[in-house]
Amino acid sequence: MKRIVLIAFMMILFIGTSNAQNQINWLKITDVENQIKADGKDAKRVFIDCYTDWCGWCKRMDKDTFSDTTIAKLMNHFFYNVKYDAESKEEVTFGGKTYVNPTPNGRRGATHDLARMLLGNRLSYPSYSILNSDLTIATVIPGYYPAKDFEPMVVFLGGKYESKYSFDEFRKIYETQIKPDLMKEIDKKAKTKK
Repeated sequence: MKRIVLIAFMMILFIGTSNAQNQINWLKITDVENQIKADGKDAKRVFIDCYTDWCGWCKRMDKDTFSDTTIAKLMNHFFYNVKYDAESKEEVTFGGKTYVNPTPNGRRGATHDLARMLLGNRLSYPSYSILNSDLTIATVIPGYYPAKDFEPMVVFLGGKYESKYSFDEFRKIYETQIKPDLMKEIDKKAKTKK
């Protein structure tokens, strides 16, 4: 009986671990700075998905793109990932500054000051703010992208390839020259964590 329970426990642990690798690890915005500090010189960039509850394209991005297992592996590899409601009512301290929603009881469209800062006041949803590990904004990208179009963007914006290629050059060689070795590296890293 003990053996059966042990085998069942091991199976649950294995399934949980493999599922975690196939889903994006979303952090709270308030946890990012602690994660960066904990990782020190190995800190990654930060990917912040600024969304709203009423945004249909945001929901489609979640369903079609963020649920893709390859996208999840790549995003977890290159970024600390955050989903941030651009109309949040909560006060947030981020990067040593406190941000509020100036009209927290307002109508739809009452944008939080943190979202305004992260998106450079270009308020369309979904939009993604890519931050360096020192929390400076590297770039902001608006819009919905299917997984096949989003994949090379994720890898390029991860920071490893930006100094070597323009995005157009990178996109042309991604599938044949970059992706095969990168996926082997990610899978090998995942196996060593088990």
